[in-house]
Amino acid sequence: MRRASKVAPVRRANRVTPVRRVSQTPSLAALPQPLRGAVSAAAALARERHEQIYLVGGAVRDLFLRRPVNDVDLAVEGDAAELAAALADRLGARAVAHARFGTATLELPGGARVDLAATRRETYAYPGALPEVAVGASIEEDLVRRDFSIHAIALHLSHKAPAVIDPFAGLRDLGRKRIRFLHPASPADDPTRAFRAVRYANRLSFSVPADTRRQIGTAIAQGAFEAVSGDRLRRELVLVFGEPRRAGAAALLIRLGVDRAVAAGLARAAQGVKERVAAAERLAHGREVGWLCYFLAWMGAVPMRALREVADRLGLSGREGLALGRWAGTRRRLGPGIARLAPSRRRLRATGLLPEEMLAAAALRSGSDRRALALLAAREAPELGISGADLLARGVPQGPAIGRALAATRAAREDGRLTARNEMAFALAHARRSR
Repeated sequence: MRRASKVAPVRRANRVTPVRRVSQTPSLAALPQPLRGAVSAAAALARERHEQIYLVGGAVRDLFLRRPVNDVDLAVEGDAAELAAALADRLGARAVAHARFGTATLELPGGARVDLAATRRETYAYPGALPEVAVGASIEEDLVRRDFSIHAIALHLSHKAPAVIDPFAGLRDLGRKRIRFLHPASPADDPTRAFRAVRYANRLSFSVPADTRRQIGTAIAQGAFEAVSGDRLRRELVLVFGEPRRAGAAALLIRLGVDRAVAAGLARAAQGVKERVAAAERLAHGREVGWLCYFLAWMGAVPMRALREVADRLGLSGREGLALGRWAGTRRRLGPGIARLAPSRRRLRATGLLPEEMLAAAALRSGSDRRALALLAAREAPELGISGADLLARGVPQGPAIGRALAATRAAREDGRLTARNEMAFALAHARRSR
């Protein structure tokens, strides 16, 4: 097995020297309550315990960008679980420790969370492997394991005046609005960082500069993605399609070559992906739609063989695997001309399909066909005001005639040929004819 290049050690002094002055530190007052109170209490408690504590991760990035902060991560050069327990007592909160990982979660009243972790170092046995983690590192070693420079910024909270620690010029990259890895082998060590590069570039409207693209290309050429499990790849795709502006994210994945690194079947569908996913987004606007809708729109009109290859590579099972496996048949069932069918006939064609499948099929169509499929996905079959028991009470004998009468009545309601007040008369007439 190939070994990934080691992370270059950070040059160390007796204590971390901030590369930005305190005057440039964002105000913690921008944190929402109760997160602000929890962070202040954690900092005070760490000072009492003579421990070094830091605000790290996305919260620091978003404070500098003046974006909303919904959760915070704290790194401590010490026992995170012990600190979390003491902090929970002070705040009247609940602490859940994960001793194996050196982490703890503080569950605050009202549902907010603070994650605490002992500073750690990571190594990778080979490209694509999960990291081997060792706790007890310095903040420098903890920051060097991060994915991007914009996430390798820390606020040192153990003194009354917080200080910015920025050993990888993350603030400069925030200012230039770019996504940059900490070292060239980063995407080879963990290829899922390529997906994260796309997510953050898309979310923040940042660029992916040439060196970052080249490093991802090198990881692909080295076969690093082949060592990543299908489940991990699937989870990254779910995250990509779980954020707004999915069409742009899909297009960027293709430009970086991530599609062909995952599976050739994905790359075969690359033509027109941006347009199809954008159409699916417009159709799904205001609805609760899962990632599967956008992924099926990505797959477009690829043949069955490619669908099976992608399903196998991603380890899809359950409803997701079933939907991808039948996607070629779904496209035919919901093909051109479906708008010419009566609404009840369209629903019959879509029997057993998920709304995500219908919307994805609509994204492949145009005009009246697209509108008909979008409407089909949005509407449930009409509920009847009568039941089989009502027909039995009116003298219809037990048997298949009841089911056929109810189905015909529902179809007539959906097609607009029948009002609710006339359901019983229609069903009775149909049942008598079919006996």
